[in-house]
Amino acid sequence: MLRTSIRSFGLPLRGLAMAAALLSPLMFGHSAARAESKGLLVVFMPPGTDNYLAQWQKGARAKAKDLGYDIKIIESSRDQAEQDSQVQQEIASGEKVSGYIWWPYVNAAGTGSLRALSKTGVPVVFTNQYPIPGTEKFWTAYAGVNDFLNAETAAKALVKACAESKTVKCNKGLIITFPAGYSAGSDREKAFRKAAPNLTVIQSQPSGFMAQEGYKTASQIIPAHKSEITWVYTENDSLADGVIQALKENGLQPGKDVLVVGGVCHGDTTNLLNGSLIGTGVQAAFLEGWSSVQSTYKYLNTKKVLDGAVYLPDDPNKPPSDDGAPHRYNFIPNPWVTNAKADVDSFKLWGYPFKELCNY
Repeated sequence: MLRTSIRSFGLPLRGLAMAAALLSPLMFGHSAARAESKGLLVVFMPPGTDNYLAQWQKGARAKAKDLGYDIKIIESSRDQAEQDSQVQQEIASGEKVSGYIWWPYVNAAGTGSLRALSKTGVPVVFTNQYPIPGTEKFWTAYAGVNDFLNAETAAKALVKACAESKTVKCNKGLIITFPAGYSAGSDREKAFRKAAPNLTVIQSQPSGFMAQEGYKTASQIIPAHKSEITWVYTENDSLADGVIQALKENGLQPGKDVLVVGGVCHGDTTNLLNGSLIGTGVQAAFLEGWSSVQSTYKYLNTKKVLDGAVYLPDDPNKPPSDDGAPHRYNFIPNPWVTNAKADVDSFKLWGYPFKELCNY
């Protein structure tokens, strides 16, 4: 194929080496930018069909490009066995990788894959789900959300809203969580209960991540308890959107009869601005992906990890510096925003307004 192509350009056979060098980027899809790349980062994560994950990928790609790295994102469905197979295939390919970023679907079940990645000698940065005890030697650093802080922030905001409400006397309520086995969900539930011990939980029910899943779950629970429910905690605002719809269909007015908190801005802000949600936490998916790549780069650049945890500053204008080594735990900020339009409109984090970080 190469010989035929060269002759078609009228080149002498002795120019084979030069022609091959000129043609190979076109024939094999390489670019000059790839040749100048500082290396390849490989991300393993659940599917980008979820809006949050799609934004995470956008942030990761943007930061990788800024730092001069190529990035490959390998998505699995919500299936840990599939992700494990993808890890095996990637390792077996022999591809030269500078760093791995690991986001398991089922944290505990994915430990074997995490161990396999660590045995390659390539640094592994854990993201999004808090690493489970006993895996410390298999990962280099953690970069992402603090699920315990996230839920604590939501719980404190709900307790405050309950105390200030003129129409709701908070007592019994519901917790709608991420799917069973997803450790971020169990971490959030534990932290929420601890931060709001005086709120009685009628039922805690695993659901999913999206509005339609929250609606389906809430529609099954609310009819039997609608005379008791005074508050609902969902583990993101997308689930809350579905719950709010189910509450209305059962004759309950969010914000007036029932106080609802999700705690993670996630999509449409309609229910925030109309008062159906008491407020939200800006756990920005774009910035989590951005930060995960930055932490990987900082290790590759310094070959050091600082002990302990750091909470990246919630500066409205400036992102954290690329200089220096990462900490063992690198948490993105999670500032609270009320449902007042003026607060939403004036909010900024790392130079991004609320609408860019939360409307997707």
